[in-house]
Amino acid sequence: MKRNLAIIAPNLGARSETFIQRHMQDLLPGKTVVIASSNKAPLCGHWSVNAPVLIIEDLKKNLHQKPTIKKQLYHAFLYKMGLNKSVKRSSVIDIIENFLITNNVGVILSEYLDFSLDYIGVARKLNIPFFAHAHGYDVSLRLKSNEWRIKYLALNEVDGVILMNEYSKKALKQIGIKAEKLFTIPYGVQLPEFRKETQTDTIIKCLAVGRMVAKKAPILLLDSFRRALEIHPNLHLDFIGTGELLPAVKQYIQAFRLQEKVSLHGALDNELVLNFMQQADIFLQHSITCPDTGDEEGMPVAILEAMSYSLPVISTFHSGIPEAVIHSKTGFLVNEYDVVAMAEKIALLAENQILRINMGLAGREYIKEFLSWEKEKTNLLKLLLGT
Repeated sequence: MKRNLAIIAPNLGARSETFIQRHMQDLLPGKTVVIASSNKAPLCGHWSVNAPVLIIEDLKKNLHQKPTIKKQLYHAFLYKMGLNKSVKRSSVIDIIENFLITNNVGVILSEYLDFSLDYIGVARKLNIPFFAHAHGYDVSLRLKSNEWRIKYLALNEVDGVILMNEYSKKALKQIGIKAEKLFTIPYGVQLPEFRKETQTDTIIKCLAVGRMVAKKAPILLLDSFRRALEIHPNLHLDFIGTGELLPAVKQYIQAFRLQEKVSLHGALDNELVLNFMQQADIFLQHSITCPDTGDEEGMPVAILEAMSYSLPVISTFHSGIPEAVIHSKTGFLVNEYDVVAMAEKIALLAENQILRINMGLAGREYIKEFLSWEKEKTNLLKLLLGT
């Protein structure tokens, strides 16, 4: 492709958005430009890209900044001399259009469907092919609102809508998005080059990674783990993540005296998370549909990464998770809220090393065949570039 790819996203450098980081850094390196709403801490700023970048937050700040006295006098002088009557102050949209033209953009990939709606008009005006990529809340929480369902019908005017699983594709069909606009391209992860050593430690290390929010149900996960401890006491849980439910998590650990059995590590960069995966035995995630908002998972990248590190996964029959975790082959799935069943599966894997190893290896092979980054990259480029 002689022209460049523009990736538009709400955030640049969000720690939890490794899937967007991969798109920006590795999808078309050297031929990618980025437009983002923000790159500021605390949410953003945890990683960056080696590419031309336009930050909307900075643009708005500069455009609304009051001119200095010196500039005001200068423009008053020009006006008096009749020299600035045709001067027009650029808008954010003007600057975005100029950025796309100047950087020779030939196709746009916009992250998150609700966010993407604001940029369809720009792409149409410049005659640039436009693809919107769904990621989770935008195909669950947003679909609970009639207002957003109506707004989403504008997606019928884009060149394509990319979904990470068939579950989300079905949901968009049901609200009136044309089938020919919908393309399922699951997330992919890098397959690490390492051979997992057989653990000789008597402690079975469980690992959970994710924001502590309602749809990831950290309390249900802890309750499952606590029940498993009653069956198999030689368990330890490393829990990586932070969020609004962290205080409740700490209270639960204290109430059930789990301080020696559960270690909280807060939010960590992806490299450190992968180090924990290399040392773990079992990966846990108890995803649910948020009872208050209806928010759901898309395709949890942490689960895919765990499978790539040969970890058996215990999770739930939720959203796109069954499209990644093959029940009784690469791990176990239980119904949402069924902490007893999850505890039993944790204990089963803790007691059976051969089963743990075989499920972990099967998961790694599944990632290699169906959910690798190379496969995602190939399919995305084929769609975006038509090659």
